[in-house]
Amino acid sequence: MDPNVPRRCTHADHLRDADGCVVQLCGTYVAVPTLKKMPRPGQPREEAKLGEVVIALEGSAAAYDSLAVDDVPARVALGDGPRPAAEIAAFDGRRVEVEGRLVLRPAANISDAPLAAHLAPQAMLQSPSVPSLAD
Repeated sequence: MDPNVPRRCTHADHLRDADGCVVQLCGTYVAVPTLKKMPRPGQPREEAKLGEVVIALEGSAAAYDSLAVDDVPARVALGDGPRPAAEIAAFDGRRVEVEGRLVLRPAANISDAPLAAHLAPQAMLQSPSVPSLAD
């Protein structure tokens, strides 16, 4: 395989050996909703899309993360900042391809929150390219 051609990752099993490499993820673009406020019992949830996006791949996160439960779907965060609203509107729920450096265990920023509030950071695609629709 040509070292200049990024690995194509379409399944969770492909991620384990691609940690730290430039990859081309092919999966479903999913805007992650953020809860505006705690809902009252019996009332609908109020959510907003603030730019957090993941690429959902086939398979379980347990394929590359020993702490994940078997039924947790494989999801890779698209960058570490908010994505543009126009991009979210164009791609949310659609199958896309995006290129970047895969980091399965990004460093957690533990200075901002109490220790009990920390979750293990999820896999991330650093410096992602602009998504394009998958064939």
